[in-house]
Amino acid sequence: MSDPGADPAGPGGTADTGRSVVVNADRQPLLSVRHLVKRFGPVLAVNEVSLDVQEREVLGVIGDNGAGKSTFLALLTGFHRPDRGTFYYRGRPVVISSPRSARNRLGIEMVYQNLELAPDLTVAENLFLGQEPRLMGVLVSRRRMARRAAEALRQLDAQVSPKSPVGGLSGGEKQAVAIGRALLFERDVVILDEPTAAISARKVDEVLQLIRRLKSLGKTVIFVSHRLDDILTVSDRIVVFFQGTIRTVLQNEGQQVSDLLREMF
Repeated sequence: MSDPGADPAGPGGTADTGRSVVVNADRQPLLSVRHLVKRFGPVLAVNEVSLDVQEREVLGVIGDNGAGKSTFLALLTGFHRPDRGTFYYRGRPVVISSPRSARNRLGIEMVYQNLELAPDLTVAENLFLGQEPRLMGVLVSRRRMARRAAEALRQLDAQVSPKSPVGGLSGGEKQAVAIGRALLFERDVVILDEPTAAISARKVDEVLQLIRRLKSLGKTVIFVSHRLDDILTVSDRIVVFFQGTIRTVLQNEGQQVSDLLREMF
């Protein structure tokens, strides 16, 4: 295995220091970060983090509270700017300056734990919220919006009507709506922040199936969760954060919850 803080010659390079697998010399990563550093006053929240994210993979992200996961995701999505470090998209250096640039330039969509949905609006209205299609400043017909929303939901095999008010949906159905936005606007990377944390146990399988479906549609999923069984169920690789660094990256082959706990603590 190789060192997560290694300094390979750009994305897809390799380093042989015997720690954890971060890079793959056989494939150009979809998204790479090198030596990310972020401080908040005296607190070093992210410390020399380097990582490759491959196309069409589900990358699980775990770590104890305060391990650096949330700050790392905030850097990936442009909510925070790094103090130091470089981003690469398909091998080319890029600047992630804001959430808008992450979404529109790089196709990175973040689905937050609170989902940021408007309960009084319909499913279709939520899917287009803030990005309603307009022609010469005039809103395109709601019928067309409903058709496009229905297609995105069909791709996810979600049994949700575009005309339904979001406030009446189950937790799993709301996740489908939030994820459907990424499909509607053709994002390449979908980051899911604790998608199974606030839903009933019987709906967890529906959300995990949504993650599998995203992968089958060619999307890359970064899946953050404290529910280690869920991480093991759908992830191809698992990144373990510890005190602002990546402690290890595990291939999800034969891993058990006890193995993950050992790495986390």
